[in-house]
Amino acid sequence: MPKNAARILAFDTAVANEELEAAISYLEQKLNDASLRNEPVPFLAYRNRVIFQTTLDIRRGAKNRRGEF
Repeated sequence: MPKNAARILAFDTAVANEELEAAISYLEQKLNDASLRNEPVPFLAYRNRVIFQTTLDIRRGAKNRRGEF
């Protein structure tokens, strides 16, 4: 499921890479904070981070295959 969502989001130009990177950073902080407090991992934060990171990986992979950087 997350991979399908990432594929759809990867080709949606309404969300820029910078916005995805900011969201990933925010979610990483939430996950790190929970870890430092020995709390359970917030599932939605983890799932969304995976989706957004996969989206960036797909976009960057597509650019690399076309010779763009």
